[in-house]
Amino acid sequence: MAGKKLPICPHCGSKNVKKENGFYRCQDCSNDFGRTAMSDEGIPMVEAVTGLRFRYGDAISGSVHLRFAEDEGSCVFEVYDANGGGSNKHAEVIPMKTWMALKRKLFEELYAADWDREYMPVNDGQSVLGNNTWDFSVIISENEEILYRGVDAYPVYWKELLALLDPYLEKLKQE
Repeated sequence: MAGKKLPICPHCGSKNVKKENGFYRCQDCSNDFGRTAMSDEGIPMVEAVTGLRFRYGDAISGSVHLRFAEDEGSCVFEVYDANGGGSNKHAEVIPMKTWMALKRKLFEELYAADWDREYMPVNDGQSVLGNNTWDFSVIISENEEILYRGVDAYPVYWKELLALLDPYLEKLKQE
């Protein structure tokens, strides 16, 4: 009987996870994850989120910015390179179906609601840090926003987040 592969824990990266009553429990760090993420208003995040902002880069080479904004039945995204004043820019409207799929993946497969809010590296004296900073904001309303950020340290699902955002980031290279 082949079942759906269990996800890895967004808290510690462990594969030692058990399915509970509609959510998952990590057997290594004892954290739960995967419950339906809700806004402060009690609306599922997949429906409640009206925008996303993502920034990645460093002070020397600049940073790339990506923004999604839902407005009256459509979603616009824009991506630009802040190095050079943001003159290299791309914006376009994406279908609501695409926007909803992106939000579903973010909350139902990458478990963004279960991520830590801040990621900082352990200074072990062995690693050379790149001074790469990042911010990822989930916008629900004018009064509710969740900010995740880090410097040279990333969520467990970082590669999957970049893969999710890559089709939009790639538009900058096509300009």
